[in-house]
Amino acid sequence: MSQYRIGKQKHIALIAHDHRKPELIRWVGENREMLARHFLCGTGTTSRMIAEACNLPVKPFKSGPLGGDQQIGARIVDGE
Repeated sequence: MSQYRIGKQKHIALIAHDHRKPELIRWVGENREMLARHFLCGTGTTSRMIAEACNLPVKPFKSGPLGGDQQIGARIVDGE
């Protein structure tokens, strides 16, 4: 079993189903100060919407239907 060291700056994936995106964007806005200290990523549309609404850098992966959630899952499994 591999062990990973988690540093102070976390890598946080932000993923939401279409009808839950507004709720996630609201949550990110409420927690913007804390989230700004970490590395953010998300699936296509979700990452773009959060970046625009909350003025935060969010690394985009492919959209969910095109495998973005699987891309993020693979990065987690690889410890990235």
